[in-house]
Amino acid sequence: MDIGSRESFFDRLRSSIEQQRERQGKLALLVINIRQFRQFNIAHGYAAGDLLLSRFFERLGELSRDNDHIARIGNSDFAMLLPQVLNEGHATLAAIKLLGSLDEPFMIDDQKIRLGASVGIALYPDHAVDADELAIKAETALNDTHQSVESYAVYSSEIQAQRAGRWDIESDLRQAVDQNQFELYFQPQIDMDNGELFGAEALIRWQNGERGFIRPEIFIPVAEQCGNIFEITRWTINAALWATKQWPAKLKVAVNISTKTLAEPGLVETVENALSIYGVDHGRLTLEITESALLEDVSASVQSLQELRALGVNISIDDFGTGYSSMAYFKNIPANELKIDQSFVRYMLENKMDQHIVKTVIKMAQGFELKVVAEGIEDEMTFAALQQLGCDIAQGYHLARPMPQEAFVQWLDEFERGASKQAVR
Repeated sequence: MDIGSRESFFDRLRSSIEQQRERQGKLALLVINIRQFRQFNIAHGYAAGDLLLSRFFERLGELSRDNDHIARIGNSDFAMLLPQVLNEGHATLAAIKLLGSLDEPFMIDDQKIRLGASVGIALYPDHAVDADELAIKAETALNDTHQSVESYAVYSSEIQAQRAGRWDIESDLRQAVDQNQFELYFQPQIDMDNGELFGAEALIRWQNGERGFIRPEIFIPVAEQCGNIFEITRWTINAALWATKQWPAKLKVAVNISTKTLAEPGLVETVENALSIYGVDHGRLTLEITESALLEDVSASVQSLQELRALGVNISIDDFGTGYSSMAYFKNIPANELKIDQSFVRYMLENKMDQHIVKTVIKMAQGFELKVVAEGIEDEMTFAALQQLGCDIAQGYHLARPMPQEAFVQWLDEFERGASKQAVR
């Protein structure tokens, strides 16, 4: 069977675009990739690979309408032209049907072979007005399927803008530490039993020279993906411990550790060196690890945490309640603190389910002899309710917002003086 050529397909595509331009209509270009085709060739040989390409093309032909056009445009890539589509939904529906059919096994040399496929979709004139640009947009959408749970994707200018921004951020991140663009803000934590200051959580902020303030939820995932997260974590730990030198000796500081950092073999040594450099008592440092991070590699996580606990460092399980962890291994995690996710705390007075979750976590933590920190406390009633439930440590806007070191030191002085006055009375 003649599976066409790239040149003839693009001639047909250009002609179809002109027709739709005259009619003020739309058309869709689908680029279809056979997943794992190279592995198939290695396992079964090139002759079997050529036969698979032919069967794949036949399957596409069975799915096409009379005025659709199909061609092989790359080693394992095919293109399908759908003229006169009504809208994006029409093209998406075609892709879903196509993927459903391609999921059925192919018979190659009396063997049933099932290979997945991915589809990138671009529309004229929504995404491009000429053939070459439309093909680029469809290829870009195909590439987007690698970061998606779906096997198809429609071109999105928003996604590409985010990706372009990601690359800019990645480039800037490499210079951020050297140029001292990061800063730590500290949010106080209060002992709910006696009202005294317990410590503070260190929260990283990035003030980029050109872009201004960049939120952690934007740059931390980029840092994890591009391999800069360990360097940033090392800076954060050192900066946090340096800051404590200006605090009362009893106060603790909590630092967040990302999923990627927890898996780094140099983490324990980095923490130990930083504690030694600044002469900070090991028990004043708390490392917050998200529950979801622990779930990614439980055995490796437990090993790292055991070594950190052996140093005397505190381990807090952050965002607890969001990771669906199992009690079967939770009991083996060497933590001495749980931090209830603020999504449960914030609405616990209004939502009975949130209140039940908070109550259950506190009771469970008490059974394991763990301290409980509640973050996201925004009013006195929530504070009082948590206090009554036996929560140990409070954190949230009701008590104080995160603030830079200089402001935090001033806040400490005012807090201590206020506490002294109350004691005199």
